[in-house]
Amino acid sequence: MLSRVAENVFWLSRYLERLETTASLINSHTRLLMDLPDVAENEGWLPLITINGLDAEYRKHFSGGAEMDVVGFLIADRRNPSSFKNVALAISNNLRSSRDIFPRQIYERISSLTQYIRSETSKSLHAINVQEFLSKVEQSALEISGAVHGSLRHDQAYQFMRMASFLERADMTTRVLDVPSFIATESKLSGNIAAFENRDWIAALKCRSALQMYRRHVRKPISAVGCLNFLLKDPELPTACAFCLIRLDRSLNRFERNEKARESVSQVMQHLEEADIHALAEDPQHRHRFLDDLQLGLSRIGSTIATTYFPPPVVVE
Repeated sequence: MLSRVAENVFWLSRYLERLETTASLINSHTRLLMDLPDVAENEGWLPLITINGLDAEYRKHFSGGAEMDVVGFLIADRRNPSSFKNVALAISNNLRSSRDIFPRQIYERISSLTQYIRSETSKSLHAINVQEFLSKVEQSALEISGAVHGSLRHDQAYQFMRMASFLERADMTTRVLDVPSFIATESKLSGNIAAFENRDWIAALKCRSALQMYRRHVRKPISAVGCLNFLLKDPELPTACAFCLIRLDRSLNRFERNEKARESVSQVMQHLEEADIHALAEDPQHRHRFLDDLQLGLSRIGSTIATTYFPPPVVVE
């Protein structure tokens, strides 16, 4: 297939995964805040900005962390390159350039989703039923993912889409784990702080659709050690980093000239396998450094895939 088409389907898939995970994240965080008493408005919503790596961009335009500012920035703000509005536009652009790849049913589903997002985000945020909007986006993205997996021929285009999805999914898992105790440590909560921290780990599992699977397979009380081990190292959980890296390597194995990309994956896997989960659970600063290194490793994998298989950027003189 043409390298330009490969790049288009890669980013289309990555953006679809981003829509689904971000919608799930906001909904999960909203439910968490309902259970937490005395959380200051400027503290409770800011983890959503931190998780998405948008602190610097957000601070350019807002001084506080009010719900409407944070949610509006994530959903409809054109100044946020990862907002739903901008991601929908990027999906549409990539879809037009690769429409011959998809069966008509999938093409129409993706088009309907982007049209729905553009229509809703053109309204005032006060006019949007945010939870209903997020639930519909999440459900539509999941349906598209299922249709791609069940209808698309598992050829090179499919493998590029899977690689993109695994990269985005692993990256979001590291971001969710990077701020599980943010509310408890930054808020002036009274009482047992550990109880609220434990509630944050439950929220992290919910956000990655892993709470029921944790209870079924770990069969221990939810804790920092258990949550970190499950979401980082479980080879059978679709939202776990280990699962994503293993499947990513399998997809890369289908291509020629895969040596550098597979070596990048191997390095990140080794970093993951050598992690001392108990040390990560006990020391938030050590955990942050480890997860930051993991995110950088995932970024290097994406850059290596792009350098190997996608066309070089056009230089305008």
